[in-house]
Amino acid sequence: MAAPADPTTASSCAPPHGRTRRRGETLERAIFDAVLDQLQAVGYVGLTMEGVAGCARTGKAALYRRWTGKDDLVVDAIDHALPSLADLPDHGDLRQDLLDLLRRMAAMLNSPTGCALQCLLAVADRDHQFKALLHERVLAPRKGSFLAVLRRAADRGQVRPEAASQLVAEVGLAMVVQRFLVDGPPVPDDYVTSVLDEVVMPLLRP
Repeated sequence: MAAPADPTTASSCAPPHGRTRRRGETLERAIFDAVLDQLQAVGYVGLTMEGVAGCARTGKAALYRRWTGKDDLVVDAIDHALPSLADLPDHGDLRQDLLDLLRRMAAMLNSPTGCALQCLLAVADRDHQFKALLHERVLAPRKGSFLAVLRRAADRGQVRPEAASQLVAEVGLAMVVQRFLVDGPPVPDDYVTSVLDEVVMPLLRP
């Protein structure tokens, strides 16, 4: 009788039936999808370059040609899964721009990517080197997008110039993320709008 499967090594990836020849963005996307699958299946500790390669149906060498190791790969995969920084909302109205950004983040947190990020934040509390990497390449740029929207609004005269600060820019995002970490998904849309209207917007009014 075959031994029962080890739950710690279970994966949502289908068994590989041979490698598929893919290049460029197609291969990269498959690798990132495999990272998210593995994070949900075995967690950060159980994730390996070999496991990701097998899940993505590619060779391990394809991973090492692009990434120096596991931390580098995982951070890039999360960065890829998060809302793009190249597409800042511009509705001509500060409230709508901020609401758009907060809703994008809430949608991500409510998705499987959010579960993977929750796992990584727990790891980051214990691994300071990984925490620095995650903050530098994933979290800090997202905070920067909120600051960019505030500064644009300040240039338009929609908010006080001194309110377009990093501290104010982080308030809404921090509250949405904290709600997710404490209560888990989903983060309700009415919570997102309440944070914006009752906390963030009063900080910005002339």
